[in-house]
Amino acid sequence: MTTGTQPTALDAYMAAQAQEALELAERIEAAIANHDTVPAPEQINWGHVGDMNETIRQLREISDRLFAEGDYSPQAK
Repeated sequence: MTTGTQPTALDAYMAAQAQEALELAERIEAAIANHDTVPAPEQINWGHVGDMNETIRQLREISDRLFAEGDYSPQAK
C-alpha cells in the first residue's frame, strides 16, 4: 500500500505494530510470568517492589493510551 517509494502512515504503523510492539509485548509477558525465578525469591527486596509498581504504572499508561481510557479518555480532554 505504498505510493511510489514513500510508505504511507498505515504502512509504517502496521510495520511498527507487527514487528517491534508485538515482540516487546511478548518479551514483557514472559518476564512477568517468570517472576518466581528472576530474581530468586530470597533476594526480593523493597527496591523490587518499587520497580514492579513502576512497571505496572507504565503498562497501565500504555493500556490507557491504546484503549482511550484514564488520562487518554475523551472525557479527560
